[in-house]
Amino acid sequence: MTKWRDRPFALVGVHVGGTDAKQLREVMEREKLGWRSFVDAGSAGAGPIATAWRLASTPTFYAIDARGVIRAKWAGAPGAESLDAGLERLIEAAEKAVQEPSNPGR
Repeated sequence: MTKWRDRPFALVGVHVGGTDAKQLREVMEREKLGWRSFVDAGSAGAGPIATAWRLASTPTFYAIDARGVIRAKWAGAPGAESLDAGLERLIEAAEKAVQEPSNPGR
């Protein structure tokens, strides 16, 4: 994810089922994961985050815009090309929105 380092993008991980904070920290260090991650306590898919987001499978990826609107969702591993393309579109839209002044009177 370093290719988006200086662009309006953030990655957040939520780990479900069987992982506590200590285990997650060990995985993050071993795999050199450079993003913030949270543990969703409880059985896979039954924790408070998975329940609120109606998680049906893992992994599940959500692309959320700067206003908090879900713009894309991938259930299962989408593959790098699909994920990159979806994120690139979202990041480009965020950059364009920052460059263009809003006109509330329109």
